[in-house]
Amino acid sequence: MSDSALTHPQAQLVPGDYAEKAMASLMRLHGELMDEKERRVELYRRLMEKEQALAELKMYVKLLEEKAAKGEKAQAPAARPEPPQPLRVIRSMPVRAVPKPPPPPRRPEAKLPRRPEPKRTAPDGWKAW
Repeated sequence: MSDSALTHPQAQLVPGDYAEKAMASLMRLHGELMDEKERRVELYRRLMEKEQALAELKMYVKLLEEKAAKGEKAQAPAARPEPPQPLRVIRSMPVRAVPKPPPPPRRPEAKLPRRPEPKRTAPDGWKAW
């Protein structure tokens, strides 16, 4: 950077308090944005799971209706229809994996020597309870 850039009237420093407040505000907004994105991804994932379950149930109903239309004559009475294979998800949205923190290190439980309990004596002939 040249000396002429430092003396230019627009090259003034920003006050520290203003810069700190602006940065704190930006960081707060960024955190809120990331939380909202994670919430939307989670909602989208739940929606896809429900659509998948609905499609599987529709397929199973269709299978049962076809079986009812053919009648029970073709199949043995003890045979049960197998549930349909799960459908393949066509659209998917990447879900950011959140790494689990490592478990805290386990400390071996050290056996501490027990202190002997003090003997209690009855003062002045009274029983100690």
